[in-house]
Amino acid sequence: MISRLHHVAVVVPDADAALTFYRDTMGLTVTGDEVIDEQGVRGVLLEVGENEIEIIQPVRDDTGVARFLESRGPTLHHYCFATDDIDGELERIKGIEVELIDQKARRGLAGQVAFIHPRSMNGVLVELAQPPAGTHVSSAKGFDHLAVRTSDPAALAASWERVIGLRIASRLGPFNGMYIDEVPCGQCRIELLSPASADAPIAQQIAEQGQGAMPMVAIEVQDLDAEIARYRAAGIEMPDAAPSLLPNARISTVPASAAFGMAIQLIAYTR
Repeated sequence: MISRLHHVAVVVPDADAALTFYRDTMGLTVTGDEVIDEQGVRGVLLEVGENEIEIIQPVRDDTGVARFLESRGPTLHHYCFATDDIDGELERIKGIEVELIDQKARRGLAGQVAFIHPRSMNGVLVELAQPPAGTHVSSAKGFDHLAVRTSDPAALAASWERVIGLRIASRLGPFNGMYIDEVPCGQCRIELLSPASADAPIAQQIAEQGQGAMPMVAIEVQDLDAEIARYRAAGIEMPDAAPSLLPNARISTVPASAAFGMAIQLIAYTR
């Protein structure tokens, strides 16, 4: 059974440099830091409530992660979902003829892991992980939401429900020519962003950049203005708080250029 979003992963050329932002500026706690020789990467996990951020640094040039970094630069790499039975999940997924990168689970920083090919997940690279006993567990809210661009949210939702059991719970919009379909996963939501018309801005983004996961995570904060001031004091340029597309919310964003390829949206709700 898939229980929650375990982590999102960002690939970077230098994990230590990325830690100066994620650990030192954001204040996240490192829960794991290891070189996985067989994969040719160094991985660092940092706690964000019930979720984690994984920093991946290639340590060899002859790996898929190294080629990904060379072609795309620092950016989001994959979503990872936790399961208590990865072998059973892989057998189930094979039975519905979904394309896998890993036919069997292998050792990774998050435990026993396996990847599903992005062709089966509408452009999103998805990892399954069975974390070992004694690793990070929290009931605190982590990510508020993630975002995936798609030209066909119904097809994406159907494949994601079939493969990992996630379902659309609600639809918002249209806002700025865009619908937002919300897919809950634990306390986090995955937003499926789709065009409301052929000339909508997101339709152009999809035409230029393709479908798939957007390099961002949103994290709820209690005092948005204080957080903006804290990041600015650390030398990071951030916009003033502005209304969010989501109801009763204000946002500001740490740009991807300051966060090693993954934008960090800070969101505060008025409840």
